[in-house]
Amino acid sequence: MFPVSKREKDLMGKNRPPKAPYGPWFDDLSKLTNEELMRMYNVISTGSYEFAKNAWYFPIGGDKRCPIMIAKGYKLPITSNEMIDFQDIAVGLEKQFKEFVDAWDYGKITTADIENAILELFEVRSIKIIQD
Repeated sequence: MFPVSKREKDLMGKNRPPKAPYGPWFDDLSKLTNEELMRMYNVISTGSYEFAKNAWYFPIGGDKRCPIMIAKGYKLPITSNEMIDFQDIAVGLEKQFKEFVDAWDYGKITTADIENAILELFEVRSIKIIQD
């Protein structure tokens, strides 16, 4: 995992464009690995998938996964056993990424916000790698 240091957060705060709607959800997003962020970014940038809201526990009636489930690489459950596992995983992820999930479910952030935040995280992480 690539945690963001306090120095990086301070740097990101200074370089953010005005009115960027970053908040506690950004800290949750920064918990994801580069690979997970890239998976989420690819789905957003291609427009190939419409993320679900409030679909953590009952993925019935189609592919209903939120951005975190996509980032983590979880597939749509098919069997009843997979659905039980999906629900258990969702409970854990919802606790771990509560601020992000709430911001997404309540419409406080958009895919554009997420995409910009991911690009910012990649930039900061790349700068850190070069400096070390």
